[in-house]
Formats: sequence, C-alpha cells, structure tokens
Amino acid sequence: MEVQNKSGQYIPCRALLESASQSHFITERCVQRLTFSRTQTHASIQGISSVNTETYHSVSLHLRPRHTDWHTTLNCAILSHITGTTPSKKLDKNTWMIPKDIRLADEQFDQPGDIDLLIGADLFYEMLRSGRRTLPGKYPVLQETVLSWTLSGRTPSTTIQHDPQHTFLLLEDSSLEHNLNRSREVETWNNPP
Repeated sequence: MEVQNKSGQYIPCRALLESASQSHFITERCVQRLTFSRTQTHASIQGISSVNTETYHSVSLHLRPRHTDWHTTLNCAILSHITGTTPSKKLDKNTWMIPKDIRLADEQFDQPGDIDLLIGADLFYEMLRSGRRTLPGKYPVLQETVLSWTLSGRTPSTTIQHDPQHTFLLLEDSSLEHNLNRSREVETWNNPP
C-alpha cells in the first residue's frame, strides 16, 4: 500500500491487517520517513499475556492501494515497533502454486521485512471482499481485499519449531480511571511529598 507523505507524494509502506486490534498503529521509523507532524495523545496498549506499553503521539494519514481506487484516512498511534521481521525468513513461494490471475497486495510477501502499519478492526472488515481461495496443501488462504489479494495463515516454513509465531491482539485502555491514575502518577513524580 502507499501512504501520502507531508509533501503529498505517495510512499510504499508495508501493512498488517489485524481483526482484533482496537486501534491503528504506525512505526516511529515510518513516521520519520513520511515527515509527518505528530499530535500529542496518550494511550495504554495491552497485548497478549497482558504485556503493556504506552504511546504518547499519533498521526493522521491518507493511504491507498497500489492496484485499486479505494482510499481512506485514519489516525494511527505511534509505536517504536509493531512486530518483528515478517516473515522471519525467506519463503519459497515458487512451490505455492498461486494462480496467475491473482494480483497480490504485496508481491514481496516472501521477503523478510519490517511492518510499517497495523490496520485494526474498525477498518479490517470494510477492507474485505468476497473472493477467497485456498491453496492445496498446508498453505495460507488467499483473501480478496480492497488492497488486492492478501495471504493469511500458516506457511510450510513456520511449521518448524524454531521459527517465531506472530499473534496480535491489542487493546487500547483510554478509560477515564486510567488517565486520572496516570495524571496522579505524573503529579507525584513532578511534586514529590
């Protein structure tokens, strides 16, 4: 997909679609590359196994696919990283028998690389289209989206025990109680008894 930078040019970015995330995210590295202005916002993020982190800034961005006319604007919280290198090692896509009439949203899906954006649940289902195909054997599912076709699921190389498995579930805790407690912590820190 492509994201519009501060100068109005569209820059290629790698996105992950996540149906369980309550928010959208962008990496610090991608924000710097796009030269975006930040908005100061605070959110507490909780993930798998109650791992917590916080974000203090967000950006508004306009994105579009490379192959279709769809486009949208969304607000993304800024994180230092979204996930590790994906995939963790090069995949041998030559054995996958992807149909020739399929145009993939990311033709380089088999190459390890950084994820720049995570698109969450409020946009996830809007992006899905009706097309879905399965490949014979233990291969991912091909899903048609507004971005073109995406791949989802297990790959033959991730069945090896030593390869990292990626699972995403992100909850944003922006409750009034949390924000009040955080304000009290900051006040105590700045004005010790």
